[in-house]
Amino acid sequence: MANFDSTQFVKSGVPLGGIGAGKLEIMPSGVLDNFTILNNFQKPLTNSTENEIIGLLGYHFGIYCRDNKKKTAKLLQTVKISQYPAIENIKYKGEFPFVYLDYEDKDIPLEISLEAYSPFIPGEEKNSCLPVTELQFKINNPTSRYIEAALLVNVRNIIGEWCVGRFNQVIDEADLISLNMLLKKHSPMDQAQGNMSIAVVKSDKYAVSYLGEYNLMPKPFAFNKEEMRLEAFELFSQEGELPNINSEIPVSSESVELAGAFSVKFKLKPKSRIKIPVILAWNFPLCLDGHVYSNYFKSSREAVHYFYNNKKELSEKTDAFVGQLKQLNIPEWLRDALLNNLYTFFSSTIWTKRMSFAFLEGPQVCPLTGTLDVRFYSSVALALLFPQLELKELMEFAQTQRADGYIMHDLGRMRLDLASVSTNRFYWKDLNSKFILMVYRDYLWTKDLEFLKKLYPFIKKAFYWLVETDKNKDGLPDNEGADHTFDLWYCYGASSYTSSIFLAALLSLIKIGQIMEDKDTEQVAAEYFKKGKKNFEKKLWQKTHFIEYNNRNNRSSKGLPKISIACTVAQLTGQWYAHLLDLGYIVSKEKVKKAIHTILELNAKDSPYGLTNSVYPDGERDNSCLHSANIWVGINYSFLSLAIYEGFSKEAQEIGKRIWSNICEKEKNVWNQPDIYSSSKGDYLFGDHYMRNLAIWAILFALSKKDKNIENFLNKFKKEVLQVKTK
Repeated sequence: MANFDSTQFVKSGVPLGGIGAGKLEIMPSGVLDNFTILNNFQKPLTNSTENEIIGLLGYHFGIYCRDNKKKTAKLLQTVKISQYPAIENIKYKGEFPFVYLDYEDKDIPLEISLEAYSPFIPGEEKNSCLPVTELQFKINNPTSRYIEAALLVNVRNIIGEWCVGRFNQVIDEADLISLNMLLKKHSPMDQAQGNMSIAVVKSDKYAVSYLGEYNLMPKPFAFNKEEMRLEAFELFSQEGELPNINSEIPVSSESVELAGAFSVKFKLKPKSRIKIPVILAWNFPLCLDGHVYSNYFKSSREAVHYFYNNKKELSEKTDAFVGQLKQLNIPEWLRDALLNNLYTFFSSTIWTKRMSFAFLEGPQVCPLTGTLDVRFYSSVALALLFPQLELKELMEFAQTQRADGYIMHDLGRMRLDLASVSTNRFYWKDLNSKFILMVYRDYLWTKDLEFLKKLYPFIKKAFYWLVETDKNKDGLPDNEGADHTFDLWYCYGASSYTSSIFLAALLSLIKIGQIMEDKDTEQVAAEYFKKGKKNFEKKLWQKTHFIEYNNRNNRSSKGLPKISIACTVAQLTGQWYAHLLDLGYIVSKEKVKKAIHTILELNAKDSPYGLTNSVYPDGERDNSCLHSANIWVGINYSFLSLAIYEGFSKEAQEIGKRIWSNICEKEKNVWNQPDIYSSSKGDYLFGDHYMRNLAIWAILFALSKKDKNIENFLNKFKKEVLQVKTK
């Protein structure tokens, strides 16, 4: 499970932010880290290294207490900064979009915890894109005596690409006191231009004091954790107070890392507790054509006020969503994985002022927007929870369609207006089929007929492009290399992966033709399906499974076998989607069950960490490439869904638990998952914050076929969230 403590080397933390707003992470060591709020998706702002989690220097919390004249002050983190004392341990629980920290130290007689979150409310776009996080500290006095205490909140001004011109402004209002981080003059092309605000909610239970500005860098040209100076903590350590100084004078020289701080001081009676809400917000508008949040807020202060004024509703609705999921009668690992795999909504999304939306495939190593072959898997969660965004993004893909009918691979690299064919120059044979299936799914779930009508011409062109790829007229597309989502893995002729998805797309096209009252298209699709199904079984079935590919007359596979009899995890991906959309069987039901049994016997037994993508019938791993020899997490989840549909629920859930255990317990990297990890060692190989792994939500749909409570949970979204109209 996603529970850790600060003694463990945990490589990522729960991201806090909003959909398309960028994020920051709270780490189990108590530090804030990996900021991407400054439009720096590819290069998170951090002072950490590969071997040491330091966090972003300047963002720190601290505690002061006076107990029987004994004074204690420590930073609420286990990472040692300069000469300043840190606490002993932190217990950490991640439950997206919430994170919980319990601070432990024998010298501090108080019980201190932190609950942080950013709003995530399915169906509510505005309230889920807020560039805001709340940090609520809870401090309890378990003793039988009065204790005087204070909380320190220290922040660093990171506005702009250069320190000169930065200044801090403290504003004391009726309900809030805020420290606003600003820059005197922005460079026109500086993507880090903007502002940040951190505010303490005022209360008669405590007094707030501040230090508006000071320099974290005592030595010129030296800013590191060994030499950094926390002047605010030094003052705070004396009496738990700060001097209420704020000059608003801009930085005028280099070698200044501008910081500011609040102290929140209070006295706790015996057996009493206090809550201190802190709100952090940001506004960095220069991203592509802006952030969607710029339609609602002109500054970070406005975002703070919006959150404060709607605080109760935002919290209750976010908590209600999490609570409903937690009430389902599903294994603990699955509940944990369903929630925590949603993290990519905060870490990996772009949502512009003009309302264009897309997931980034992998923000750091592969920042392609949308990536159609991958969203085929991930968009199961998007279409369920935020259907408006799903419909918008799929319409944008329709607009990329080439004159010949080919749907493009992505919408652009860190942009949404320059689509590309693929990652490797091939025209991929799985994209058009996936597009058709996603359009039908979105209509089926939303009942938005206008959406279907708008996309129907694109669907027909996509289908006829696929027909042209069927060179030998056997009713199946012909693969010609690595022309599919496995873009290093070559196959030729009829492949089980591409062809199974094509057959499912044909079944959906038959349904679409009926809805659109287009009998010609319906008939053509039905005839193609009949031929394709027959040849899929004839050419690819081999006693126990559907083989990887079969082309005995290939012309371009020099040096490669003309037939691959390997058993692949993804051989019946089309059947998974057919079940998801209640389309029936694409091939013989008996052969589907037999193939699943074989995959469980071969691919699942090849690795203790999940299902290896490709294994030969004799049990030998297919080492022909990086993709064949290893585990793709999202592909695994789609297969497990298929296995559950077909009655292998126990086996599927056992494998799912192994996968999640590797992510949580061995790799300890829940909130920065890859696409691929090693079959041999379980370590991460490729991808960051990878969106495909949202396919785990498909498991819930499979389980709903036998569980009325899960079915009701999903139906709730279909009634309350999914019934929308395109704008």
